[in-house]
Amino acid sequence: MKVLARRDLSGVIKILENDGIVAVPTETIYGLAVRLDRPVAIQKLLHLKDREPGSGKVLSLMLPNVEQMGNYVELTQKSYNLALRYFPGELTMILPKRNDFKHSYFDNFTSVGIRIPNHEYMLELLDNAGALLVTSANLRGRTPCADSEAVRHTLPTVDAVVRGRAGGNLPSTVLDMTVDDPLVLRQGGLLIVHY
Repeated sequence: MKVLARRDLSGVIKILENDGIVAVPTETIYGLAVRLDRPVAIQKLLHLKDREPGSGKVLSLMLPNVEQMGNYVELTQKSYNLALRYFPGELTMILPKRNDFKHSYFDNFTSVGIRIPNHEYMLELLDNAGALLVTSANLRGRTPCADSEAVRHTLPTVDAVVRGRAGGNLPSTVLDMTVDDPLVLRQGGLLIVHY
């Protein structure tokens, strides 16, 4: 496993471009990231996380801004306004997938979980590397890693880790917007007051 400094953005991007899995800090916990356009890397990540099709646990799509959301999901005025209010932030918003968004991983699902992190490093990485598929940096059933040292010890097969600490202890709040009454599926650090 390579340990990279935050300033080595090009090194991280190179590993991602070569089907690598990189552990990255966010404002919540450490995440495991792969590029959206790298099917080999996605399969590696699913294998690492022991994610079988039909498990119900879906990788989140991390984007740099709200404007890109419409490329992947159907937005209503309500969901768009909510995105403008809470993104970037500690939220994963589950939205109906666009019918014309074809992708080897997401073709198995009717919805996409979108996350736009409120984290300077991650936003810079997303601006330069493009959309990433991200999941928490932990083995199934274990506590997510909060720093790069924990990643090194618990996930030694990951290709690289960005040195540092994540910003919090709780994962993102997950809000399901595919139903008439939005439903909080997981309460994280962000409390959503109005839907």
